[in-house]
Amino acid sequence: MPIEESQFSQDPTDEELEQVEICDVDKEVNYYRARVEKLNEKIEQEKRRRKTSSDDPVAAFERYSRAKEIYESKKEQLDHIRTTRHFLQKDVLKRRERWEHFRGHIAEITTQKFDEILNQKGSSGEVVFDHDSKVLNMIVQKDSADANSQQSDVKALSGGERSYTTIALLLALGESLETPFRILDEFDVFLDPVTRKLTIEKLIEMAKGLPHRQFVFITPQDVSNVQTDPMLKVLKMNPPVRSTVAGGPSQQTLDFSQS
Repeated sequence: MPIEESQFSQDPTDEELEQVEICDVDKEVNYYRARVEKLNEKIEQEKRRRKTSSDDPVAAFERYSRAKEIYESKKEQLDHIRTTRHFLQKDVLKRRERWEHFRGHIAEITTQKFDEILNQKGSSGEVVFDHDSKVLNMIVQKDSADANSQQSDVKALSGGERSYTTIALLLALGESLETPFRILDEFDVFLDPVTRKLTIEKLIEMAKGLPHRQFVFITPQDVSNVQTDPMLKVLKMNPPVRSTVAGGPSQQTLDFSQS
């Protein structure tokens, strides 16, 4: 007795053919043939689009291999990025730690220098750095031997005391600055003669101690008592010639003379 093939085989069995119902059609055979050919063409197009062929397992394995290779490459790049990110984060933390240490060192040096300059006038003081609020405050004790003379508000100081305190702060901050040029204009306007002499001496001493930088001090007052040397020059401007003629020029070109 012959064994019939399964309904899932490629060719239908006789029994399956007998069960097929024949329907009446109102179109020519060529119409349905064209429909079949068009559908087959779409199937081939879809196969080409998916890059498939009669050897589907081989093509699929090739696509899998390429995809795996791309995946491994991208994974390696991602691991490298993560490693680099980790080291960069550690480097940033170390840099910030060094920066905070350096910032604290500058604050400490500035406070020491500020107090040292004030001590030459019999005073003392402290520079308070509030890094969180980004605020700088000065505490000045006018008499280093009298704690009651301490002032936390610089505005409460006299004009001369405030000027000297400002100069002391600038000199103290200058210890940590690397600017090649520094200019002070009318720094001694409110200073008394004794404080002014002390201030000028201190400025000249500081400037000579930093020969790789250039300092310019501008003052409208007399500097004839300042002794020049190869490192120190005094340039004096002649008084301007005032015109007394109505409508005449009110300002003249000033000549510089070295003394």
